[in-house]
Amino acid sequence: MGIKALYPCDTQAPFGKGVTVMLGRVLKRAGLGFLLGMAMGNLIAYFTGSGSGMPVAPEFVDAVGSEAAAFLIQTVLSGLIGAAGVGGMLFYEIESWSMLRTMLTHFALISAVFLTVSRILCWMTEVSEMLIMEGIMLAAYLAVWVIICAVYRAQVKDLNALQDKLNKSGKGVNNKSVNGGAEK
Repeated sequence: MGIKALYPCDTQAPFGKGVTVMLGRVLKRAGLGFLLGMAMGNLIAYFTGSGSGMPVAPEFVDAVGSEAAAFLIQTVLSGLIGAAGVGGMLFYEIESWSMLRTMLTHFALISAVFLTVSRILCWMTEVSEMLIMEGIMLAAYLAVWVIICAVYRAQVKDLNALQDKLNKSGKGVNNKSVNGGAEK
């Protein structure tokens, strides 16, 4: 049942077209992420498992009561991690947000979902394990941040050089460089 069915007399959805389009994109990406998360979660569990049959933490099997039920719950919760990661990538498309805000928001979402799910599934039972994993995730985000900043800085430098060249030839739009010339 779509928005149109709920509001048949309205020509637009109650929140405006932009919100419903964004919601559709979030749901599509989260759905894809859910499928990827299920697959990746079970692959990782299989290769890191104890080799006792189903790739599920023995503590979680004991808590649930059956390997099949534990495997099913693990599959669904792994899907949630994927849905949060891929669905959360839409934060990067909010143009009014800085890259720092975007990355911190995505990191917070991923961390909250991953740590909660990993705790439920008994992937990490000690606080030290959780802190180590959080440190690894933070280091990965920091590495991505440094790479993105370097790429953007090079792009701004190239754009400024192109703008200067166009200005000297008389074909430039104005005499201001990108980013106020701060990257010269």
